[in-house]
Amino acid sequence: MPPWPPLGPARVVHLAETGSTNSEALRLASHGAASGTWVIADRQTAGRGRSGRSWQSEPGNFYASLILRDVFPLEKAAQLALVSGVAVHAAVTAAAGENLQAAHALLELKWPNDILLGRRKLGGILVESSVTGRNKGALAVVGIGLNLAHHPDLPGGTATDILAAGASIAPLNFLPSLDGTMQEWNSKWASGTGFPAVREAWLARSLPLGVGLTVNSGRGAVKGVFAGLDPDGALLLTDETGALQTVTFGDVALST
Repeated sequence: MPPWPPLGPARVVHLAETGSTNSEALRLASHGAASGTWVIADRQTAGRGRSGRSWQSEPGNFYASLILRDVFPLEKAAQLALVSGVAVHAAVTAAAGENLQAAHALLELKWPNDILLGRRKLGGILVESSVTGRNKGALAVVGIGLNLAHHPDLPGGTATDILAAGASIAPLNFLPSLDGTMQEWNSKWASGTGFPAVREAWLARSLPLGVGLTVNSGRGAVKGVFAGLDPDGALLLTDETGALQTVTFGDVALST
């Protein structure tokens, strides 16, 4: 992937409010917006997460979407959630690592798209992709939401934010760091050919092996323990019978 131009007005669309940064990025992409273009909003009115769920969008948090155009095969697009997870982890660590360590708040990744802080949800990643028709390449929009200053009151207190851990990050100040790590890890991913390095980096930042998980893929819940990733990035789960299952889609929750 060639390097993007320096971050600036040509690559950043900053909106005070939008329905969804992903929707706006997809609209701009349909009108020819270049790879490396960011859409960032102070507030979303119709933010969405995985499986069509709504995403609360308080001002002060980070809501941004990145347009990626390449000749990567569409079937590799799902790996972008893992690529982006590593990049987000690196950017948050660079911006707030000392504060998080002081607060004893461990930053971890949970398959397929969650950023956890102290085992509570800090943010998520939503990848939407389609075929461009250009050399059978693909267009992808990577939406990233992070709780920097606020978090929703979820049952069981399962969400958190950076400010609660003692760090203060302004969304627009965070964007350059994230842009750099996204460029770095997309270059290493190299349209899928470099995924082994991404997989290794993701596992080094993920929940540890053996953590209890419950997976719901629409065919009922399956409980087991985290057993890693397969070579293509699918979740490996050792279920309660001891069988190793490969999960390519589903909602994943921590379990005891």
